[in-house]
Amino acid sequence: MAEYRFLSYRFDCQTHTLKRGKQLLELRPKAAKVLSYLLQHANTVVSKQEIIEAVWGHPHVQEHRLFQLISELRKLAPEQDLIRTYPNQGYSWQVKTKVVLPPSRQRIALAASLLLSVGVASGAYLNNQPASSSTPALLPALSAYHKAIVAFEHQKYPQAQQWLTFSLQENPESIEAQLLLAETLLQMNETAQAQHYASQVVQHTAVNSYYFSQASDLLSRLSVSQARFSEALNFAIQGQQAIDQQAICSAVVMRQRIADLIVAQPESLQSATLHSATAQLAHGSAPTNTAQNIDSQQSELCKQLTQPGPTSMRLCTPSNGAHIGRERLA
Repeated sequence: MAEYRFLSYRFDCQTHTLKRGKQLLELRPKAAKVLSYLLQHANTVVSKQEIIEAVWGHPHVQEHRLFQLISELRKLAPEQDLIRTYPNQGYSWQVKTKVVLPPSRQRIALAASLLLSVGVASGAYLNNQPASSSTPALLPALSAYHKAIVAFEHQKYPQAQQWLTFSLQENPESIEAQLLLAETLLQMNETAQAQHYASQVVQHTAVNSYYFSQASDLLSRLSVSQARFSEALNFAIQGQQAIDQQAICSAVVMRQRIADLIVAQPESLQSATLHSATAQLAHGSAPTNTAQNIDSQQSELCKQLTQPGPTSMRLCTPSNGAHIGRERLA
């Protein structure tokens, strides 16, 4: 079994022993089982019922017993947000954690890998076929990301979430996986988690302008779902301003997003942001004539990608007035 390292702690999932440096810490058996389950599902919200069934082996346990164990684990580092509570959802392990195989298992895994490589190479030589034909073309993180895209396209959002969580465990720095996971969670109405991942991208100092724009757009749609129109408009404007000049199709979408938000604003909200957004659109701060800026093939692909779909912004029921307003502002 693996060893999990977080902060100054080391936890062995096989022996359920917790150490801080060389000091062996006492942990109640049930608390150790809860810790083991949370570590194995790090950065994923797991329901109380899932934890209870994994720890006790049956669902007939009062929730206050689990709450006591969670409180006990939080005392390991009171100043840290070790375990985050998601109301009506469950818990999530939050701190950065490293998974380390014991040295003996590392040697076994290396030996098995070498033996497998030799076996594959020998078989390929005898059969006059390249050795790589029996191994995956993509590494697990990218392969999982591709599987998540397929699941997302078929609106199988829980499956997409599972693959994306795995992909991020393999490659925590993947901005694409973070963005798609945030989008998936938004489609599942898991707004708190979706906002968490999108905000992480926005706050990432090294993120490029396109990723910043995508994350801002997602935060805009999150704000719409909570009827915070002024905040949604702010995020949409930030996203539009960050779009690179080469991303013409994306700029068109962002301009339309701002126009839709202006139309959907309640009459009582006449903020400076609203006036600024209207002026920005009126003066054509982004390219609007797609045909003059991109070739016919790119224009056709852009048209296909901008058709309404499962991730379209849902503001209000279309009306003739809204249609006229969008034409005037676009």
